[in-house]
Amino acid sequence: MIQASSNKPSILIVEDNHLDILVLKVLLEKYFNLYIVSNGPDALYAAEEFVFDVILTDINLGDPNMDGVVVMKKMRENEKTRDLKIYAVTAYADNIEYLIEQGFNDVLTKPVIKDEIFDILNGSVSSINKNY
Repeated sequence: MIQASSNKPSILIVEDNHLDILVLKVLLEKYFNLYIVSNGPDALYAAEEFVFDVILTDINLGDPNMDGVVVMKKMRENEKTRDLKIYAVTAYADNIEYLIEQGFNDVLTKPVIKDEIFDILNGSVSSINKNY
């Protein structure tokens, strides 16, 4: 198993939209080690091989057989990743209750807002530099 060498917490981002990736990188890379993948199989592999503090996964990953809900459920079935904080990221605000019921810890809506993402992450990772 590989763990990041920095003291910064690590986040796995599962996102297939390049603009959304750029937004998350701009908001988070100063405070976190980011590992970014664009599909479910790569997310499951990364979660098995690396140590993460938090996972952010888009719901619509462009694969009808493995969307963000399936990724989260497979991670919940894995002993190594079942207790991780896993957050849904979606443009569909009307799905929040459904996503929480499925097993996500919380939901971020797009466009991602700096204060909202840091409010959620501050509750999950104790070592964030609060000067954002």
